[in-house]
Amino acid sequence: MSSNTVLVTGVSGFLGSHVVDQLLEAGYKVRGTARSTKVSHLQESYKSFGDRFQIAVVDDISTNDFSEAVTGVDAIIHVATPFPGSTSAEAVLKGAVDGTTRVLDAAVVAGVHKIIITSSIVGLVSPSQLGTSVVIDETCSSDMTYEQAILPGVDPLVVYSASKALADKATWEYAKRHPELDIAAIYPPILWGPTGRGQVVDGPVSGTNKFIYALITGQKGRPVEPMNAGATFCNVLDTARAHVNALKLPKSDKPKRIIPNAGEYTYVRAVRYLARTRPELRDRLPVVDVEEQEIPPHATFDNTTAKAVGLNVYISFEETVGAVIDGAVRREKELGITPQI
Repeated sequence: MSSNTVLVTGVSGFLGSHVVDQLLEAGYKVRGTARSTKVSHLQESYKSFGDRFQIAVVDDISTNDFSEAVTGVDAIIHVATPFPGSTSAEAVLKGAVDGTTRVLDAAVVAGVHKIIITSSIVGLVSPSQLGTSVVIDETCSSDMTYEQAILPGVDPLVVYSASKALADKATWEYAKRHPELDIAAIYPPILWGPTGRGQVVDGPVSGTNKFIYALITGQKGRPVEPMNAGATFCNVLDTARAHVNALKLPKSDKPKRIIPNAGEYTYVRAVRYLARTRPELRDRLPVVDVEEQEIPPHATFDNTTAKAVGLNVYISFEETVGAVIDGAVRREKELGITPQI
């Protein structure tokens, strides 16, 4: 057990909510940042923890002052980041880069040295490399630029990749200027898994879980969705565990860059698993007429560094899919949603 207080940014989000849950379970106190519109939901979600969970309102990570939020904390886990689609490419880039540097600035002033930052595997590789057989490890860096991300009609993945790449570059440049800081960065692939206690979800699922939910929504008799070039995943619970365990890593002269990656997946595997284990959903599943799905050429991510934070065994793809689907079906009933079959 620990009495330390950890500041977590973005606690109403998918990953942030699970980081909070695991910190509280481990005995930490948590101060979470969230937009003012999310405060009442979070207060209700965590009321059983009393003063072990506090909220600091931060409506805009790229402009708001973090000095009050970091006062009195022992460590910071910076998860919050804007996503393409809800705002402009320029705002996504500004939020990712300026949000990170503002957190680091506040940490330096407050004398908080232990900092964990959420990045992404696309912070280590450019989108053009995702469809190649390149092997990516903790020594790699993306060459994405601001100019590429603001081109008219640019793919949202390019915007997100650039935001993570530029924020990652800014992080390690900042670390060189402030050697007193003890920074670790986490680079997960696509995340799936159960909804977190404090997560704000308006429908059966949200965010990346929509890709899994799509397996039981859609026209009857439809084919399985084709695979994309990513083809690797990690359960959100494992990724949250990587963040929490990284707090105990010793300071190092080399950048601590952790890549949690549970391995490859296919939608055919998911459909076969659901048909076998949840027969009541068979009529909602797509048609499978192949033994296995072909995975396009894709980048391989070396997850050796994740062993340092206890990720020797990962939650399986099947268990991950089951958790997402079970949660979605439960939410459908709560919301009064009748599936169209």
